[in-house]
Amino acid sequence: MSGVRDEKMRVVQLEWVFNWLAFFTARLGCHVLITYKLIRDAHKFERGVALPLALTGMAGMNLLNFFLGRDLLKAYRREQAQFLLKPGPILEASEGA
Repeated sequence: MSGVRDEKMRVVQLEWVFNWLAFFTARLGCHVLITYKLIRDAHKFERGVALPLALTGMAGMNLLNFFLGRDLLKAYRREQAQFLLKPGPILEASEGA
């Protein structure tokens, strides 16, 4: 989060909760439901390129969502690793002595 670097702060933790919640509802949930509806209503499409084009478009969007989820997971892990490697007040006090 821009300008806030303390990963233990409630604001940063809340941001990650909202990031994951938004990803699963807006990206994953909606696209699974749309793909399900598209396959279920396949009989309504006339013969031609409309159904394969729609399925290909949804497959492409789902692939992009997969990459987005992977990048979100990488960012979360990187931020958690920075938090674990950051020296605490006890370590800083012992180094100064």
